[in-house]
Amino acid sequence: LFTTFSLSGLKRHMKKHSHDKPHQCHICLKAFRTLSLLHNHLNTHTGTKPHKCNECDMAFVTVGELSRHKRYKHTLEKPFKCSICNYCSVEASKLKRHIRSHTGERPYSCTVCSYASRDTYKLKRHMVTHSGTSPTVLRGHRCSIHSW
Repeated sequence: LFTTFSLSGLKRHMKKHSHDKPHQCHICLKAFRTLSLLHNHLNTHTGTKPHKCNECDMAFVTVGELSRHKRYKHTLEKPFKCSICNYCSVEASKLKRHIRSHTGERPYSCTVCSYASRDTYKLKRHMVTHSGTSPTVLRGHRCSIHSW
C-alpha cells in the first residue's frame, strides 16, 4: 500500500498506474509518463550529468542519484540509530527495515503462497518464482489499484 499526506502526492502516485505515456524519446522511441522521466532518460543518451557534487568530481543524471551519493560518500553522520544494537544509518528507511530483523515483522506478503518478507526487494524476487515477472509493491495509503 502507498502512503501520502497530500492530494498531489496521491495524484503523482496514481500516474504510476496509468498506461498513458505521452512523452516519447526521439532517439529510441521509449515512452514515459512524465516529462521529467523523459529528460532523465535523454541524459542517458547524451551522457549529460547535470547534477554535480560540490564536494568531489562526481556528477549524476538525476538529483536523486546526487542526493544518495552525498549521503553515503560525504557525511559521517548516521542519525538513525537502532535502539537494540549498534546499527546506524544515513536513511530512516534503512533503519526501519533493519529493526524488522529484531521484531520478525514481515509486512510484505505474497498473494500466491504464504511467503512474507521484511522488504519489497525480497518479495519482488520471490514473485518471479510464480510468474517470471516482479510486481510493484507499495504500502500505506489504500491505493485503489493495489489490493495487497
